[in-house]
Amino acid sequence: MENNTKQSATEQLQTAKAAAAEKLDTFKAEAGQHIDAAAAQLDQLKDQLIAKAQEVGKDIDIDALKAQATEQFEAAKASTAQTLAGLQAQAETVFAAAAVKVDELADVAEDKIDDLKAEAAVQLEAAQVKMEELKAEAAVQLEAAKEKAQGIWNKLFGE
Repeated sequence: MENNTKQSATEQLQTAKAAAAEKLDTFKAEAGQHIDAAAAQLDQLKDQLIAKAQEVGKDIDIDALKAQATEQFEAAKASTAQTLAGLQAQAETVFAAAAVKVDELADVAEDKIDDLKAEAAVQLEAAQVKMEELKAEAAVQLEAAKEKAQGIWNKLFGE
């Protein structure tokens, strides 16, 4: 039973650890999708800005606007990627700390189970000693009851 409890606690902790790892991977995948979508949207906005500038007039330096827009959008992409990398690093740090905590809790659970087994063994031994004492007392009382019954029998039947 102790092994089942220990195994169950360890399995639960490992399941929680696996679930956290899966959530981290999902977070990374979703974050990657969001960064790709944001980059595509920024590229679209850049193209729209360039098209508007071309519509407004020929007096505007389109190449300079293109260069400036490209520079700003590239900076935005880089900033977004850097933010994502920071968030992923934080998520990995949190996951690593959680994994360590899960392992620590598994160790504590195993130690607790070992302590409970030791205490149960002591209690069992004490119960066995008490049981032996009660058996001995019962044997003494049974012998006394037999002698008393024999005495009554002898009085009644005169033997």
